[in-house]
Amino acid sequence: MTEVILDQVSVSYVIDKKTRNKVIDKLSITFGNGLFHVIIGESGTGKTTLLKAILGLVSYEGGIYFGNVDANSLPLDQRNFSLVSQSYVLYPHMNIFDNIAYPLKNASAPKKEIIERVYEVAEELDLTHTLTRKPRHISGGQQQRAALARALVKRPTLIAFDEPLSNVDPHQRAELRLLIKNVIKARGITALYVTHDFEEALALADVLHVMDKGQIVLSGSSREVFYSNHEVVENLKKVLQKQKNVY
Repeated sequence: MTEVILDQVSVSYVIDKKTRNKVIDKLSITFGNGLFHVIIGESGTGKTTLLKAILGLVSYEGGIYFGNVDANSLPLDQRNFSLVSQSYVLYPHMNIFDNIAYPLKNASAPKKEIIERVYEVAEELDLTHTLTRKPRHISGGQQQRAALARALVKRPTLIAFDEPLSNVDPHQRAELRLLIKNVIKARGITALYVTHDFEEALALADVLHVMDKGQIVLSGSSREVFYSNHEVVENLKKVLQKQKNVY
């Protein structure tokens, strides 16, 4: 399990030589051990950038700590973290077994251990019958489960989700939400889950965080946040309802 502590973290992107766009501005927050944290907000509020900073994929100012360890002292290959995104990122030329096994092979794990761990996670996610197939020969929901299996097979202490169900058939989303929540909670992994969907957030969150303009403006249980009457929450509900009506 991993506690993630942010202390006055800022992230800026350089637009040109004279202009910097500050996406996250002096954000301080603690994401507790073994909890399912959901971060919700409109597009452009800094949700994905926050994940990237924690995972070490973008530069930042301030401090990020995993427990009492400064993130800057940990090379990327020593951070036992996983990322699941909306695009699956499965290798099309590999079968599902090799896609799931990729992190273990990359770490030079013993062959017997690779086989055992791949089949263990594949059975849990109902993927055993797909292991010899290529990604193009399975459904979108199965591809997302394969991406989740690849993230879990390395037994991470922290897993980040960047809107992972955005490309999944609506009829499969509720089933996949429950699956994701169950497998993460069973392992005691700290999870950071980014979404713009309130229904999804309410179904998953142990702790729900509302992000606006590079800051987390409200945190609490799903019920506390949803019924808070906070201006940002009310505006977010309206915007997300409009987006839902479009689809």
